[in-house]
Amino acid sequence: MLSSVLNNKYLFFQMLKRDIQKRYRGSQLGFLWAFFYPILMLLVYTFVFGIIMKVKWGIEGQDNIDFGLILFAGLLCHGLMAEVVIGAVASITANAQYVKKVVFPLEILSLVSLSNALFHMLLGLIILLAIFVATGNSLHWTILLVPVVLFPFVVFLLGLSWFLSVLGVYIRDLGQIVGVLMTVLMFLCSIVFPFERLPLELQPYVLWLNPLTIIVEQLRAVLLFGQFPNWQLLGLYSVGAFAMLFLGMWLFKRTRNGFADVI
Repeated sequence: MLSSVLNNKYLFFQMLKRDIQKRYRGSQLGFLWAFFYPILMLLVYTFVFGIIMKVKWGIEGQDNIDFGLILFAGLLCHGLMAEVVIGAVASITANAQYVKKVVFPLEILSLVSLSNALFHMLLGLIILLAIFVATGNSLHWTILLVPVVLFPFVVFLLGLSWFLSVLGVYIRDLGQIVGVLMTVLMFLCSIVFPFERLPLELQPYVLWLNPLTIIVEQLRAVLLFGQFPNWQLLGLYSVGAFAMLFLGMWLFKRTRNGFADVI
């Protein structure tokens, strides 16, 4: 499957370009929404959780802007996962015209969706860093470790996307379930509150059963706090990510010949 992706690089980039353009086609502001939407999301969540609910992160000298940046880093990870997961469920059924083409590499559909979501997450990271610097903070050199932190997350999401795209063909209610699950995962993660505030008996479950927790914590560490990531946690997460990748690849390869019959 990976060799198929490499052999169809041109098709992949053309489909990615088409998907990015399609998102903003017909809107008055066009591609500017790629910048305005993250800013609006940052302002709304900061207002709700930072000003109205007065959630604090326990950092000395923290103000609402600092809290908003910490919150925004977590929301970017959740947004990436939500877009990939929700899109994966219908990735095959929504492209039935490709399923019946024997020579079409269906496996690149998940990669296109992931790359599209990752592109918009990177724009969000640029906005986050711009606000971080504009508010008088200095960039930490640990920002160079951001790709190291995000790499296992991207690997995990690619495998999960292949896995869910198969299930989405046979379980048509999966889209409804996944939408609710993504909301649950956001609030059962240290996105809107510090991980330490969780009851001790719940912390192991939130850490290991929620695929967002470790990545959100490590991204904040290298991006905003100038700290090294927890290499042990990141290493264990990477093992699970590659296991998910190979599981997704295996399931997709075993079932793809039956897609046309179901659709």
